[in-house]
Amino acid sequence: MRKPALLVLLGAAALAILVAHGGAASGPTYNRDVAPILDSKCASCHRLGGIAPFSLTTAGEAKAHAAGIVRMTRVGLMPPWMPGSDSAAIIGRERRRLTEAELSTLAAWAANGAPAGNSADRRSRPARDAGLSGPGRTLTLAPRKAYVPHAPGGGIDDYHCFVLDPKLTQDAFVTAALIKPQRTGIVHHVILYEAAGPQAAAAVQMNAASGGKGWTCFGGPGLPFDLSDSSSVSRLGQPPWIAAWVPGHTTNALPNGTGVLLHRGAKIVMQVHYNLIAASGPDRSQAQLRLRPATTPLTRLETQLIAAPVELPCPAGVSGPQCSRQHTLQDEVNKYGAEAAFVPAALLKLCDHTLADYPQSVGAGTAIPTTCDRAVTQPETIYGVAGHMHLRGRDISVVLDPGTAKEQTLLHIPAWVFHWQDVYYLRQPVAVGPGDTIRVRCSFDNSKDGQPIVGAKQLTPRYVLWGEGTTDEMCLGMLSVATG
Repeated sequence: MRKPALLVLLGAAALAILVAHGGAASGPTYNRDVAPILDSKCASCHRLGGIAPFSLTTAGEAKAHAAGIVRMTRVGLMPPWMPGSDSAAIIGRERRRLTEAELSTLAAWAANGAPAGNSADRRSRPARDAGLSGPGRTLTLAPRKAYVPHAPGGGIDDYHCFVLDPKLTQDAFVTAALIKPQRTGIVHHVILYEAAGPQAAAAVQMNAASGGKGWTCFGGPGLPFDLSDSSSVSRLGQPPWIAAWVPGHTTNALPNGTGVLLHRGAKIVMQVHYNLIAASGPDRSQAQLRLRPATTPLTRLETQLIAAPVELPCPAGVSGPQCSRQHTLQDEVNKYGAEAAFVPAALLKLCDHTLADYPQSVGAGTAIPTTCDRAVTQPETIYGVAGHMHLRGRDISVVLDPGTAKEQTLLHIPAWVFHWQDVYYLRQPVAVGPGDTIRVRCSFDNSKDGQPIVGAKQLTPRYVLWGEGTTDEMCLGMLSVATG
């Protein structure tokens, strides 16, 4: 009896070891093999408070979504990397895409029941809020008080501007910016503008007139036009951009050796676009800036904007007042103010287009295109590129010298998803100059099935123009350039 008893004890001990290691010998486990993959390439979004709809920072959470993880990663939809293969080489692609070995590990782990394994095997830790690294000091800025968004004019969008004071006594370079929306469910975008000189005084005055609560600012911060700033034309009349945030944004640092100049005494105007499709609530979004002295030998970057007209007629089979262009214009005036009526016409003129270039018969309306070309007027080097559309966006590209032997696609996002936007920095900056042309091209789906959903109800098709609301549309290319 002693020998069988000993065998039973030995077998039980072996089973205990096997259970403790989750069957490690027979395949990948979460703690040893899968956690490092998810922690490095997924958990920055898939974490408590992240932009993703669920967390993937524990063995239990990962197991609950194991089948979906394998399915979405195998077809390349996760982790999201929106640029197409025809885009220029972009910094950071390898940090977002999964290797074949990583894909195989995930598939084998899921097929084996997604075992947790031994907790002692876990060497990685879930990603937390990204911080700012590199030399320099970090400056954290936020509005003095929280703000409760409300939509004027019967709309569902509120653009509000806040004044932030960096209290700079010397010029400085911003080398990184981390914008933290407090309520990601209602924040559509955040833009940090520099207000220097007379614009700083105007921002302070406008803020004081509201009792320090900021002001409504559809279309831009509403500061006086700086006639001395020749580059403002390339920003469509807006003040210089410091940084921006949109859903899906993960790139916080500028390329090594570059920075955005922030002048001493300047104020920062933080424009927040709140979209109130979801429930509202108080918001106090903040920004962190990484600063280095302006004497640091860095290349100065500036933002340029290329906007194309948006003219999206109703699809075939849909009629009514909402399909009238004039009706849409008046609706935008009601929601955003009188200046909104001038933007569609201004974009047509700026891009040398007329309404005749945009047919009223678009069939099902699933792929309505628009373009705009901008001639390069001075020597520049393009370091970064981004695109922006709203919920009807389908495809966007930014192309250098289209239709010529020098044609180069800087960025192409063939399957636009509003919730995954970013700025992409080129692995090899591109030098351009007079004689070169940059084109932004967008395609939109204004079909019956392509309409946004508001309050669990799909909207009725209508004539859509360039507009400030999330349920309006934009076609915008953005370049981060050094001039000279």
